[in-house]
Amino acid sequence: MSQKKGGPVRTRRNVQQYGDPYLPKVNPGEIAVCKGCRAIFQRRHWFFNESLYRTLAGTRGTRELTCPACQKIRDGYFEGEVTLMPSAFLSAHKEEILNLIRNEEERAKGINPLERIIAIKEEDGKVVVLTTDEKLSQRIGRELRKAYQGNTVYRWSEDTKRARVTWSRE
Repeated sequence: MSQKKGGPVRTRRNVQQYGDPYLPKVNPGEIAVCKGCRAIFQRRHWFFNESLYRTLAGTRGTRELTCPACQKIRDGYFEGEVTLMPSAFLSAHKEEILNLIRNEEERAKGINPLERIIAIKEEDGKVVVLTTDEKLSQRIGRELRKAYQGNTVYRWSEDTKRARVTWSRE
């Protein structure tokens, strides 16, 4: 627990039992490539490397599959949701804010190819961004706050790896 003005703030969730149903059943020593985004799974990690992908794809001993991020995008299964509340500021700076969000996705993909944006929707003046991973939604919320100030609220589900981030600025 960390302390915040007014009392303790719960910083950890009960997700020890949570297993991502989209993680592939791959042996630790096995090499796999994603047919969709061309990500590579090796030594229990996903990463992008186009030249290595061209070398590995179709070779004996390399398993071709669909990575968890591509599956989540296909199924619309999100673990993160960022809601930008309607305001005059959002209307005036929407394209700039959306570019910041897309740039943050690119940075996150460079570290972990499984962190992606599933969809960006506009509903009733608000913008909703769905992500494949809770960490990406947190990163987007942090970058919005850093770049544009405003109010950012983070909420986590108690029993799954789902985060909901709400950002607003008048």
